[in-house]
Amino acid sequence: MKFKKLLAVLFGVAISIPAFADMDIQGQIVSVNNANKTITISGMNGSNMVVQVFPYTKLKGDDCGVFGNDTYHNFTALKPGMFVEIDGYPQGQVFGAQEIEWKCGRRAY
Repeated sequence: MKFKKLLAVLFGVAISIPAFADMDIQGQIVSVNNANKTITISGMNGSNMVVQVFPYTKLKGDDCGVFGNDTYHNFTALKPGMFVEIDGYPQGQVFGAQEIEWKCGRRAY
């Protein structure tokens, strides 16, 4: 009987693990809300997504420094029009960001 309970608990944990996995999203910043520390991203499917930026969120410019080094920034570096890649977790109606990264290299135009 204890084995069945243990098996049921392990099965429940195994099923719920993907729910806690982080997600990656990409898109262009449409707006920046400095008061709420959120940005709005225009996603690939045409819908907008609100992203919450936390004090521990890592903001990284890829190849933005001297000799192509990565640089780290604060919230004021995020500007509308930037194309960003975001790692984070869905949290209700918003997406909580762990890392926001953008490229500083050459662009197509």
